[in-house]
Amino acid sequence: MKTLPYLCLIAYFFVADFAWAQDKKQLTNKANKIDLELVKMLKSNNYREAVKLAKQNGEIYTELDKLTIAEKYYKNAISYASKANDEKLLAYTYEIEGDFFSPITALRKKIKDYETAESLYRKINSYQGLGSVKKKIAKYAFEQKKYEISIPASRALLDSITVFNINELEKLNHCKALIISYSKLNNTPELRKYMDMLGSINMSLVGKSEKNEKTDIDEQVLKDEFANVMAKATLELQQIVNKQQDSLTATSTELALKKQESQIQQNQLREQDSLARLHKQVIAQQEELVKLQASKNQQLVLGIILSLATVAVAVIALIGRQIANRKLARQKAEIEAQKRLVDAEKKKSEELLLNILPQQIATELKDKGVAQPRSYNMVTVLFTDFKGFTKISEKLSPEQIVAKLNFFFQKFDEIAEKNHLEKIKTIGDGYMCAGGIPIENTTNPVDAVRAGLEMQTFVKAWNKEQEAKGLPTFELRVGINTGPLVAGVIGKNKFAYDVWGDTVNLASRMESSGESGKVNISGITHTWVKHYFECIYRGKIEAKNKGEVDMFFVEKEV
Repeated sequence: MKTLPYLCLIAYFFVADFAWAQDKKQLTNKANKIDLELVKMLKSNNYREAVKLAKQNGEIYTELDKLTIAEKYYKNAISYASKANDEKLLAYTYEIEGDFFSPITALRKKIKDYETAESLYRKINSYQGLGSVKKKIAKYAFEQKKYEISIPASRALLDSITVFNINELEKLNHCKALIISYSKLNNTPELRKYMDMLGSINMSLVGKSEKNEKTDIDEQVLKDEFANVMAKATLELQQIVNKQQDSLTATSTELALKKQESQIQQNQLREQDSLARLHKQVIAQQEELVKLQASKNQQLVLGIILSLATVAVAVIALIGRQIANRKLARQKAEIEAQKRLVDAEKKKSEELLLNILPQQIATELKDKGVAQPRSYNMVTVLFTDFKGFTKISEKLSPEQIVAKLNFFFQKFDEIAEKNHLEKIKTIGDGYMCAGGIPIENTTNPVDAVRAGLEMQTFVKAWNKEQEAKGLPTFELRVGINTGPLVAGVIGKNKFAYDVWGDTVNLASRMESSGESGKVNISGITHTWVKHYFECIYRGKIEAKNKGEVDMFFVEKEV
């Protein structure tokens, strides 16, 4: 009997999981149907309807907690609105993408989208749209305590309540938000201004039903802020009074000092008269002493010798200090030179490390001594290989082979860097790079395909020049696949950044199953790039150790 509640609980969770799985399946099917309709709208250049469909799929994938895919659809909606040449629609797409971003984890992106929408709404004089985004900027920035962003938005809304259609409760909320913001920033003048405004608003709400309705800002929070504000204001007044008292005390002290200074000056004048009289007496006594010292020349000579000896000792000490100072200066210069040498070597080492590893990985290695491998959900891997390279290399010397490969791989490095791809390694005549690591992004499938096309274009142009000269040519195969993998540095000697996983293996099969002069991509990659490139379906093709796999040749960018 005791186990019955636990069995009921397990059954409840089982049913709940089953229901959620069914909901997910229905949502996924709905998203696929919307994708098909979206393709039709794009082919017919119906970009307004395409925006609507992209928004629907963004909402579906958000509900499925697939935020990376959802963000892609919102980005696509912005692209479609741009092509529709409708600024109001474009402003709206930026606003809905701003609504999608989390205010906790992506506030900067959220505010940036709202500000872009605000600029577009202002351009077309859409005050309804302006009011909508300004309210959102004020709300989310205030909640995240970004007062430098929320304050201008709230002030603008309060300054133009008629234009932006601000009701009394919204006016009350923005006034409360400004009071809390200025109290946090210790801005007393602005704080008092909006405290007065709050009193006026509350008076206008007396007797109205809105008074009892719930507002966005808790009354107890506001009361606590008022208490803090009054305490700060009291402290500031006390500080002002203290400063005034100190000023009065300082003034009294200054007058007393001036009076004392005047008395001292009078005393100094009297002392100067006395000193003048004493000076005359001293001169008279000195004249008498000169007469007495005439008979004591020996004592005078001895005094001179002692004086000279004292001077000599002082000069020797001065010279010794100068020598020591020069020695210290030389030592300091040597230390500075060594420090510059060490810094230069350190810079060389860091540059070498950054040339071997991505910056994030290099920084982690320097700071922690190790760099943990990391999993990524969406990475696109690109492989290249020269067809028949072994036969061609038989006709060339080792130096010529290395020179040829270096020529091509340097150009591939430039293309990879231009398209935000990370070079992984070269294996013989093969070249490997990947997008979406170590910094994740959602554009890596498009970046990798674009890079593959550029590599093929470069090799084809070079081959034409070689054929004109009657020299051997090189035929390039390119294969691309997208999916999850693990990337990082393992081992402790001869560090190298590498990637592992089935995604890498299938990318290699895409290259070996491709054709010379072509970019061969998997079906997974095709789902991400089908709106950006014109592709030809090759069918299901047998790949080594992978069975039959959907493959596409990329023809050109749309």
